[in-house]
Amino acid sequence: MIKPILYVEDDENDAFLMNRAFEKLKLAHPLRILPDGKLAIAYLSGNPPYVSRDENPLPCLMFLDLSMPGRTGFDVLQWLQNQPALSTFPVIVLTSSNQQSDVQNAKLLGAKGYLVKPGEPSELLRMVKSTVEHWLDTSY
Repeated sequence: MIKPILYVEDDENDAFLMNRAFEKLKLAHPLRILPDGKLAIAYLSGNPPYVSRDENPLPCLMFLDLSMPGRTGFDVLQWLQNQPALSTFPVIVLTSSNQQSDVQNAKLLGAKGYLVKPGEPSELLRMVKSTVEHWLDTSY
């Protein structure tokens, strides 16, 4: 079974652009988009509505926005620190914030990478391609 790549993002335009990037790259890993941190934690922990691991397998990589209503990206990172079974897959922050304090906090909470959302779709395509190739050792 090919594991999905999770993208936790509340902005519909950013989610659309990421979906388009995946289509253009023809990645073998399906993209699962979740609109907030609360659903990301439910998905990762196998709680409703994501109980079935056949339908909702654990991801091999996660792109995570920081600013979301309710549970933020920082909340998700903090939750992950207390989940030893989930500590092996990489979490890459993909956010609009270039604040040094956000970068430091994300890395302290276990993020493996920190990317600032680009203004151009072609730059997002390049970012996704290089990130997936680096973390999943994938060539296509």
